[in-house]
Amino acid sequence: MPKPLFATGKLADGAIIQILPLAEALIPRTCYLVIDRASELIAPPLRDFGDLGQIPEEETQNKILPVFDNHRIAKRYSNPRTQRVIKLPDGRILQKTYSHLKAKGISRLLIDGRVYDLTVSED
Repeated sequence: MPKPLFATGKLADGAIIQILPLAEALIPRTCYLVIDRASELIAPPLRDFGDLGQIPEEETQNKILPVFDNHRIAKRYSNPRTQRVIKLPDGRILQKTYSHLKAKGISRLLIDGRVYDLTVSED
C-alpha cells in the first residue's frame, strides 16, 4: 500500500478528487516511473490512493500511473525486491504515447498530487 507521498497540501475532509484534463498537466521535463521485473509499468487502481481525497465510486477501478519528479520519492514508492525506477528524459513522451498507455488499461496519470485524465483533445 503506497504511503501518502503525493498530496501537496491538506485536503478538506470529504473533498472529492478532481480529475483534470491532460492538457492542464505540468509534466516535469525529467520524470521517473516505477516498473516491475518484467519491465511492465506499475499502475495500481485509483482506490489505492485514498489519501488524495474521496474517490468517486465510478473511478475506483481506473488504473493510475504515478509520475514522479524526484528519483528518491519514486524509489521510496517502489518495492526494491520486485520493482525498479526508470528515468524518462523527456516527460512529454507521456502525452505522445497516451494511446499505448490506454491500450494497457491505464486511464489516469498522477502528477504532483493531481489526477489527470489520459485523453488528449484533437485540436
